[in-house]
Amino acid sequence: MVLYEYNDRLLSLIVNSFNAIAHPLRLKIILVLKEEPTCVCELAERLGERQPLISQHLSILKDSGLVTTKRIGNKIQYSLNNERIGDIVEIMREIILERIKELSKIQGG
Repeated sequence: MVLYEYNDRLLSLIVNSFNAIAHPLRLKIILVLKEEPTCVCELAERLGERQPLISQHLSILKDSGLVTTKRIGNKIQYSLNNERIGDIVEIMREIILERIKELSKIQGG
């Protein structure tokens, strides 16, 4: 990586994307959408949350460009704008699990 490839505008967009996924419920939504496109009612049922709350978080993900919508009949189906968004969450999970293992070894566990 070369720093000059990252101008302030691009860095700002990256930060905004990370801010958009920086909530446990939004991470759960991303993981569900990684499996398949889903409507708000199905997300609410799968995640055990109220539809208005799911809608608020979907709005944040949509505004950041991470999620797109498609109308199917009277429902709006949400999907990831790019499948690699889910991969980011998985990569971070792997990094965290590796770190936990390292800390466990250091602490004699």
